[in-house]
Amino acid sequence: MQIFCCIAYRGGCSIGAMKTIGVLGGMGPEATAEFFFQLIACDPCARDQDHVHIVVECDPSIPDRTAFILGRGEDPLPSMVLATERLRAAGAQIAGIPCITAHCFLPRLRALASLPFISALEAMETALCAEYPGIESLGILGTAGSKAAGIYEANLKGRKILWPGETIQHGKVMEAIYGSRGIKAGFRGSDSKELLLEAAAALKAQGAQAIVAGCTEVPLVLSQDALDLPFIDPMRILAKALVAAART
Repeated sequence: MQIFCCIAYRGGCSIGAMKTIGVLGGMGPEATAEFFFQLIACDPCARDQDHVHIVVECDPSIPDRTAFILGRGEDPLPSMVLATERLRAAGAQIAGIPCITAHCFLPRLRALASLPFISALEAMETALCAEYPGIESLGILGTAGSKAAGIYEANLKGRKILWPGETIQHGKVMEAIYGSRGIKAGFRGSDSKELLLEAAAALKAQGAQAIVAGCTEVPLVLSQDALDLPFIDPMRILAKALVAAART
């Protein structure tokens, strides 16, 4: 199912006063919905009409990003390009992707699409310098696709990137995200949370100074309250960057 919506119009304000944010979503749908809430939370206003204009393109038919990276599925880029053009046609002027693994395709998407994207990982490097200047070692709770593509290593070159060992990565992290009772299957209960907490503990033992929600499904079950290390959510950072850009 594809959902296309335009929301949060600014009644008495000029549409040209702020840039319209486009959300290239559906990867997955729940993470997209959560990202929309983050955008609103990052843009506190006294009344509805003062919020930024947001266009959400939620297309769950986009092929799985990790499957393609691991050589097991269809290239998602053509579908991402088409979805981007729908965002542009709907009036989006800047865009973001609430899927970390999809950022592997962002360089090619930027070359093919006519809409400027803000990268969550590029924004994250800026935020780390400002908010966490003493943190050098980051433990990643992300997909096998992101790990294989090396997107954290490529974008955060000045920091030590730590991934769980293969047994924990597959049996804990990927199971929590993709398992039959995982987050992508619609389960937000304690099972996935416990698996991710075990992986986070392993990363701490490896020397991680902070835990990164390296997949957009992770914050659906895990929060700072459950961890004794700083919990860094790239989607919160991306939401703040998009709102700031829209209001510039």
